[in-house]
Amino acid sequence: MRPLHLLGALAALALFGCAQNTMYRWGGYDEALYDHYKNPQKRDEYVAKLSGIIQAAEANGGVVPPGCYAEYGWALYEEGRTTEAVAYFEKESKHWPESKTLMDKLIRNAARAKAPPAAAAAVPASSVQEEGKK
Repeated sequence: MRPLHLLGALAALALFGCAQNTMYRWGGYDEALYDHYKNPQKRDEYVAKLSGIIQAAEANGGVVPPGCYAEYGWALYEEGRTTEAVAYFEKESKHWPESKTLMDKLIRNAARAKAPPAAAAAVPASSVQEEGKK
């Protein structure tokens, strides 16, 4: 092989070796999560970033990175948007089956948060006041 051919082959290998071939459309998710843990007071920015990552990946046919649906669902859950949170927990479970156990638990907790407590509804407030007088 001539030196010129060898040099060309090495240059081609270098180009292919440096190409990033990622399975997911990270979109800055890892940095956003790290920043959120360092600066929890910037929660709104974090939630907006998660939403943007998910929208961009879904719009371009990319794969949302593991944990992103769950993190966004948790943020919605914390805001009291349980129906929307459940949808994202279900997406996480569907796309990442290894998270199913945790996502099922979060979905059950969200369902409980939506439903009024059965014990409190069964006991009239007047009976609780009467017991306090005894």
